[in-house]
Order: sequence, then structure tokens, then C-alpha cells
Amino acid sequence: MSLQETKNGLYAYYTKYEIKRALKYYVPTHCQNIAPTLENNPDNQFAFVTRQLLIPFFINRNIKDSMYRDKFYIILAEAGMGKTTFMLNLYTKYAEKLADTDYQIKIFPLSFPNAMEQVEKIPKAERPNTILLLDAFDEDSDAIKAHQKRLHYILQKVADFKEVVFTCRTQFFPREEEESGETGLLKFKYKENTYQFRKLYLSPFNEEDIKTYLKKNYSFLNILKRKKAEKIVLHSPNLMVRPMLLRYIDDLIKSRDNYSSTYQIYTELIAKWIEREVQRRGTNKEKYRRDLYKFSREVAIDMYTHRKRRGGFVITDDELKVLAEQNNVDLGTLELKTRALLHMNTLHQCTFAHKSILEYFLVTEAFYNLQFAKQLDLSDLEQGEQLREEMFFEKAKSLFGRYKTYDSGKSKDFVNIKPAELEKIKHAALLKIDAHDVQVLRTFKSLGLLQINDIQVDVDQLDQFLYQNHLDLSAKGLTQISDLQFLTNLEKLDLSNNQITDLTPLKNLKRLKQLNLYSNKVKDISILSELPNLEEVNIQENPIDPHTSGNVSGSYAEVAL
Repeated sequence: MSLQETKNGLYAYYTKYEIKRALKYYVPTHCQNIAPTLENNPDNQFAFVTRQLLIPFFINRNIKDSMYRDKFYIILAEAGMGKTTFMLNLYTKYAEKLADTDYQIKIFPLSFPNAMEQVEKIPKAERPNTILLLDAFDEDSDAIKAHQKRLHYILQKVADFKEVVFTCRTQFFPREEEESGETGLLKFKYKENTYQFRKLYLSPFNEEDIKTYLKKNYSFLNILKRKKAEKIVLHSPNLMVRPMLLRYIDDLIKSRDNYSSTYQIYTELIAKWIEREVQRRGTNKEKYRRDLYKFSREVAIDMYTHRKRRGGFVITDDELKVLAEQNNVDLGTLELKTRALLHMNTLHQCTFAHKSILEYFLVTEAFYNLQFAKQLDLSDLEQGEQLREEMFFEKAKSLFGRYKTYDSGKSKDFVNIKPAELEKIKHAALLKIDAHDVQVLRTFKSLGLLQINDIQVDVDQLDQFLYQNHLDLSAKGLTQISDLQFLTNLEKLDLSNNQITDLTPLKNLKRLKQLNLYSNKVKDISILSELPNLEEVNIQENPIDPHTSGNVSGSYAEVAL
């Protein structure tokens, strides 16, 4: 097989843009024998961390000599660390070395439903002289359901290949498997079979790697851009350790001087991509901006909902067209390559440029859509839990009010909150609140007092308020309830024994089921007709004007709560 024919083997699963960028901006990958996250762990204090260039490790050996070669290798790294970029470069280097020999190289991303079918089509006579690269084992749909069973199946099918190299997300395997007790090895048992991999971890980019990458992106003529990019990256830890995000550095440097979280970065990337698409439109740009974001979000949800049927986080061309039409998006004008977040492959399937972008949409949707949150399994997502925590922190910073922690009596604005303070907050005072703010308040594990203007929710009521949507404000001396208009999640509300006259603020409480107004000064209850879910109400001991109650009679049961 010629070198050109071998390189053409990449196009079945990767776009020309992905391949070109992976090869042009590649910074030689280093590997190490211990997970980067465990380097400073006391359990590894006697383990010597060794680092070396990874591609030379593979190709600078005599391929005919099997004495010093393992059969199976597994490359481990966290999301966005460059596993696929490494595999594309390893494939290309191997292809150059094996050109005009009896050996060949094949690559398949296991995230694609038919990947193993294509592996099994390779003639048995060719397999002993074939090096097989299997990318993204953690994105294989069957591996997600039962990793040992799936890996056993794959290894049985590839046992006759010369060498097999897998990539996988760190911590996808249980700790006792990934950390087998012997440095550099991953072992697992399935039934009567025991398997062993030579295990290598991708090393994070260091400062020199970052500068090398940016020099490849920005020529000397763009030295000012490069300097700004260096400044941003070196002050944004998530960009330092996730090379995948660096490919979008041109978008990121236009907006701010640093990014403290991955969630911030993805928010910016998605906004920039949508803005590029919007600017290509002649009219109705604001509407198209909303439509395109909604379309992208619905694509992510559709990929997640149907992942088992499709065998991965993909959507077919025809299914994509349906969603596009529903959201007024013209696929014919939509850019699905270069810096786009959505890519179309040669199998007529659409994927996100990186799974973590899909995860961003899913985690964000779960925040605003409680029904979807109930079905979202974060264990299916590589960065789901991290993105969720970062998102809640960003939302905490946007709360309108102040807070105090249990180790400081000083009151501070939420906009200045630090991540370490989230679990220390004992007192929160807010000017207003909505249903999504309630979700954020649930992360304040030490919260003992919540004040919403004149409404005070003490520690004995917080659990019911935050998790059961119940609030008891009986006998508080209330004369007006304007602050209640923000509590749209409430389902049960006790306002008995107060001095309330006006119920107008209750019109926003559409989820309210039970309402106790016993012993107040209410005359007009007509507003209650606007509460569609109201089932029980107590209006006894109120000077009700019969002319205001006729149109709501029978819409609820007038009972004591």
C-alpha cells in the first residue's frame, strides 16, 4: 500500500480540516508512567515519574523484532488532552515509515457505531503485519454499558494483529484496574481471561509546549496576538492542561484577558461560532442567533437521547435536517468545518467538534430544564460533573445580593465570591430570586438563613423551601407580599395570620397548588383565577367581597390546610 493510500484511510472518519490542523499545529506529545493527577499523591512518593516523547517510543523500534514489544498498549488522558491528535500523528508517522514495506497501519475511532465491523473486515492474512489504532474506547457505546465485557470482545477480535494501541479517558476504568499496583501496566480479568496492557499517560502541556503551539499558530507578523494569547493561556489553567481548547485561541483572545473555568471558555466559543454564522446572514440576525443556539442545543439533546440506538453521540444527516427545519436553520449555508462546533463526516453523520462541547449544552439544559435534569446521567459524560460545578459557581456569582461565611462575619457581594466559599456560606441576603437561583442555593451546604428582602427563611424551613417548594410565612406581621412574585417555584404557601390586603404578587406563582390565607384582610381574590394548578385554598376569616369571588368559584377547594 502506498503512502498516499494509507493517508486516505483517515478520511473515512475524520474531516480534512481536522487532519490538516492536527498535523500542522502538532506539538510533540510527551507521555509518562504515572497519571499527572497523582504525581504529588503520597501513595506514589516512591514511584519515579518518567517522561518521554511518545511517537518515537512507538516508531523507533525494529518492527520485526517482537522481543521488546508489547501486544496491547493503552494511552490514557483526560478530555481535551490531545488523544486523537496524537493518534492522527502517530498514524501518519507510521504510514511514512511503513511505506513500501509488508506492514501497514489502520485507525478506527470507536465512537463510530460501525468501527469494529470495519476492523473485522480486514483480511486475516494481513493482520499479523498490521498495526491497529483504536481511538476513544471510552466513547464506545457498549464500553460505556459494560467496559470489561466490551474490551474482552474487542481483544478477542484483534488478537492476531501485530500491535494494538487504544486511547481512553483517564478514570474510565475502575481505580483498581487502572492502578494495578505495577507502574506502567493496566490489568483486568474477564471470566477466565486475564489481559494486560502497557499503560502510558499523556503529559499535560508545559509552558514551553504552549509557546511552541502559539508560535505555530501566530507567525512573527502576528507577534502582538501571540503575546496576548500567551498571557491569557498562562493565566487560564484549563487552557494550559487541555490543548484541545487551544485550537480556538483566536476566538478567545478577542473577548477577555483570562478564563477561570472551562465553562467560561465553552460559553465564549459557542457565542463566537454562532456570531460568525449570524454575520453571514443578511437579515433577521437576532432571530437567527436565537434559532441557531436552540438548534445546537436540541442537536445535543437528540444525540444524548438516542445515543444507545445510534451507538454513539451522533446524528444522521436526515435526522439533522428535521431539527434544522424545525428551528429555521438552513443547513445549506451552515459552515460544518474549519472552526465550526458541528462537523459532518463522510458517513453522513454529524458530531460535535469535541464531546465536551456537547456536554456543555447538556449540562446547561439540565440547569434550565428540571425534567431533562432527571434523565441526564452525568456518568455518561467525561466533564459533566466538572462543568456542572463550574456552571453553578458562575451562577452563584450572578446572584443579586450579599453573603456571609461561617468563618467570617464580613458581608460580601456575590459577584466577588470564591469557589472555596460556596460550602461555607451561612447567610445569604438576596434582592430577588427565581427558580434557577434556588438550584444554586442548594449548593450552599452550610446555609442557615436566607433573606429575600423582607422575607426570612430560617434553617428549620430551608430544606422544605429548597427541595419541596414549601414556604411558611404565617404570623410574620406581613402587610404586603411583593417579594413573593420571584418565588415562581412555590407549590405550597402559608400566609395565615398576617395583615395582607393585596394578592396581586401571587399571579406569577403558576405552580402553586396549596394556599393558606386564613385570617388576613383580603377583599379581592379574583387574582386566584390566574393560578392554573391551585387545588386547595383557605380564605376563612377574610373580608371577601362576593363580587370578586364569583368568577373563581369552584376552581379550587376552599378547605383548611
